[in-house]
Amino acid sequence: MPTIVTAVKGIIRQDHRILIVQRAAADSGGGTWECPGGKIDFGEQPEASLIREIREETGLSVTVDRIAYASSFLTHSDRQVILLVYFCTAETNAVSLSDEHDAYLWADEAMIRKQIAPNILTDFERYQIFPQLVST
Repeated sequence: MPTIVTAVKGIIRQDHRILIVQRAAADSGGGTWECPGGKIDFGEQPEASLIREIREETGLSVTVDRIAYASSFLTHSDRQVILLVYFCTAETNAVSLSDEHDAYLWADEAMIRKQIAPNILTDFERYQIFPQLVST
């Protein structure tokens, strides 16, 4: 039976850089660099879910500023992910990773282009995320 999952990700900006995290090697998609976030729990508001997921994954407390973009993709022939991506601001840059991730970077545009998953890079370009990093 087809499944639709709704997830949230945060573009956490600080000093013209954003936080990217590397999925743990043992997890699905291990080694992939991405923005922190996760699945929305039933009955949960997207922004509340994002705040919870970022705290769980990075130890950071964030403010959700505004939506950056929404996208949709298939992870399997019977599983679709609806992704809501938000700009966020962190109170500090002191990251404390959970076991879901092996590494993190406060990355500038060049590093993001080098490290981040190709589908995310495509979305960043489509929704003009990079020019918005320098305007903050």
